[in-house]
Amino acid sequence: MFTHHLLLVVFFVRNVITIDLNRTVFYIKLIHSLLFFLIVGSTIYVFVTAVINQINTLTWWAFWIAVAELLALILNNWRCPLTDLAEQKGAKVGSVADLFLPKWLSDHLFTIFGVFFVTTCLLLLWRVFG
Repeated sequence: MFTHHLLLVVFFVRNVITIDLNRTVFYIKLIHSLLFFLIVGSTIYVFVTAVINQINTLTWWAFWIAVAELLALILNNWRCPLTDLAEQKGAKVGSVADLFLPKWLSDHLFTIFGVFFVTTCLLLLWRVFG
């Protein structure tokens, strides 16, 4: 498991450095990447715990992490504030999804993840109140 995480970090650093970004943009993209994986992992965790009907305190923490990201996107015209910040600091592309995902998935990430999040919320509601 540790090796897998190390490979992801090496892949990220290699891709960012070859783009020749300044140090500030590098750290913004690093934080952005960590948050991206936290939000994706949180949403998947909520989905899995709802599917197996094992909802617990961590499920609710994960749910509220995903909701906080949703609110940040809504308040920023459906753009992550860190994307804007990275672009203001000189990045040609501020998003991080293109570093880890194929272009077709990166281009449709909001749609796909939006459907997944709504499905997860409905499943969670059904488990809690159904």
